[in-house]
Amino acid sequence: MHTGGEPLRVIIDGFPELKGKTILESRNYCKENFDYLRTALMFEPRGHADMYGCILLPPNDKYGDFGIIFLHNEGYSTMCGHAIIAISTLAVLMHWIDVEEGDNMIKIDTPCGRITSYTNVINGKVIGVRFHGVPSFVVGLDRTVNIEGLGSVTYDLAYGGAFYAYVDMNKHNFNF
Repeated sequence: MHTGGEPLRVIIDGFPELKGKTILESRNYCKENFDYLRTALMFEPRGHADMYGCILLPPNDKYGDFGIIFLHNEGYSTMCGHAIIAISTLAVLMHWIDVEEGDNMIKIDTPCGRITSYTNVINGKVIGVRFHGVPSFVVGLDRTVNIEGLGSVTYDLAYGGAFYAYVDMNKHNFNF
């Protein structure tokens, strides 16, 4: 699958059983016991530096449709927007859910929590996907960190399924 040029390799079957009561526990078990499979799937010659993937799993409970673990060349993620868009499209194409014309709600369990996507289907084709993520919040404003070669950098730290540092480029003399 591709979403806006971003790849998503989807492991539907054949992966060893991942123990855990939640998707997060299953991800941790995967990391501890099967990381060699992640590297085999994400690294060359089967993958590349920008390869991204996910492992399809059962949901955390009867209210979810399915679960996914995100993986990439550097490890594992708690959330990935382009992967949610791709896997939601695939869920419609593969009829993992009952598909109707209009919006189709899909409840996806991820390491950061349940994501609800809405896949818009017209004339049997997916024309758009949107999603509601986990609650987002600001962790801290105007924090600073010293970075070798750059000096003191001010940033805001926020959470939205993963942690993100936001840097105002206009406040710094970066030459990127």
